Amino acid sequence: MYSFHTKHNITALCTGLLLWLTAPLTQAGFRFDPQDCITLPAPDTALFQATQRFQDQVGNDFWHAPGRLESLIQQLAALTADGLDPQHYHITDLREVLGFRNTWGSLNDCDAELASFAYLSALADLGYGRPADTEADATWYSPQLGDRRSVDNLLALAGGGNQPVSTTFDQTRPALPRYQNLRQAYQHAREALPARWPTLDTGPTLAPGDRTAEVRMLRQRLQAEGYADLTSTTDPDYFDNALAEAVRAFQRRHYLTADGRVGDNTRAQLNVQPQHRLAQIRANLERMRRLAADLEQTMLLVDIAAARIEYYRQGELAWSGRAQVGQPLRETPRLKSLITHVTVNPSWTIPTTIFVEDKLPLIQQDPGYLEDRNISVFNYRGDRLDAADVDWNNPRGILLRQAPGPGNALGKVVIRFSNPFAVYLHDTPSSWLFNTNSRFYSSGCVRVEDAMSLAETLIGDAPTRYRKQFEELRASGESHNVHLPRSVPVLLAYWTAEADSDGHLMFRPDAYDIDAPLIADDPLLQPAMVSADHTH
Repeated sequence: MYSFHTKHNITALCTGLLLWLTAPLTQAGFRFDPQDCITLPAPDTALFQATQRFQDQVGNDFWHAPGRLESLIQQLAALTADGLDPQHYHITDLREVLGFRNTWGSLNDCDAELASFAYLSALADLGYGRPADTEADATWYSPQLGDRRSVDNLLALAGGGNQPVSTTFDQTRPALPRYQNLRQAYQHAREALPARWPTLDTGPTLAPGDRTAEVRMLRQRLQAEGYADLTSTTDPDYFDNALAEAVRAFQRRHYLTADGRVGDNTRAQLNVQPQHRLAQIRANLERMRRLAADLEQTMLLVDIAAARIEYYRQGELAWSGRAQVGQPLRETPRLKSLITHVTVNPSWTIPTTIFVEDKLPLIQQDPGYLEDRNISVFNYRGDRLDAADVDWNNPRGILLRQAPGPGNALGKVVIRFSNPFAVYLHDTPSSWLFNTNSRFYSSGCVRVEDAMSLAETLIGDAPTRYRKQFEELRASGESHNVHLPRSVPVLLAYWTAEADSDGHLMFRPDAYDIDAPLIADDPLLQPAMVSADHTH
């Protein structure tokens, strides 16, 4: 019995002593076993390879330098201002690593590697944007453009570790005005927006001259977002001119028809809660980071959500105009490619989807439909067929082609670039649609207002002989390709929030419903707000 108690007490004493000795180690995040190290991505990823090469360049002592690890943690924490989640970059683990280093004066090799990985990962996401989380938000890139998140490019962001960590982050953060303006507006919104604001119940359109309790709610809602001082009126239930002007200001900032009336579309935008707006801004800060990485000094930019086009020459805006883009069920794809040539006086081979869903019912109703629109029928060998010989109730093995000329769906010119979606920019006879506010009409291609002017601008940057060839072939009335001497980058991008230089936020309707999954997956969105907003 004595022997048992003696051994038991000694064991307890030793255990207590061990716990006492190792308490500081535990508090400092000491890793007793190499298996406790954070698992990094698979070795075949560019980020892992870049981390390994960076470690080889700077050595494990890099993060021992006074203030360097502290600066990394500070910069990671500051990424919240960019709409990024510092937890994605192991900030909690790094704080434990820092505590251990401050206690024991050393770092494990795997902790130094973790710091380097977090450093390069954060720089990559800040400089290039995070890879799209959903297929709907992904962008297709021409293979000719290369991989921007290559090992060499990722290493270049870190600059070999030859400058302060804070300087590297500042230089990596996009300088694009669209990004800086939205970032500034996001920081202000985080501080200024309330947790919630009033919502409007479903009901009839509210218009100037109305006097209802719902008008008072509308007044409170606009006041909460700072549109104007609307509470000083003696009759808050009356829809006066000041309130109508505030509604028009709201509508302009949400790409709605600015008529000063509150119908279903305006009501729906008014009812979007602040937390969702913040999440929408974060999603668009991500898109702006990708946009900044994709932009080049000379390029054509298609802003899908706003249905607008901008052509930049050496960083200066050289041409801009309105567009018509894909319907919600026939979206214009997000992509980056190279414009190689234009087609003057184009013919139009009607895509299968348009033939089956749009044209075939019209042909069945009107036997003269094809002839009236200068459309011919061909088999897959290219032989022309007599339309009267086709069984239009069960057409097989045929295609339709519209000849060049007045009424051709592609107009007078097409601007072409390689992509797997068979889309391009083109002229259109449907010019009246450019005067509408929401221009989502096409089957995926981009219709361009005054497309010939844009083509002339692109050709105008080429030597004289190309411009002369373009004019001669255009005048011929026949379909011809005119190749550019140098390819021009083209980017079809989608974003639904932006801000001007004064920090005023503007939101576009999310016609393609791409924001919803991004917002739902936002780790910074308060769960309570998600369930609450789904009730409206």
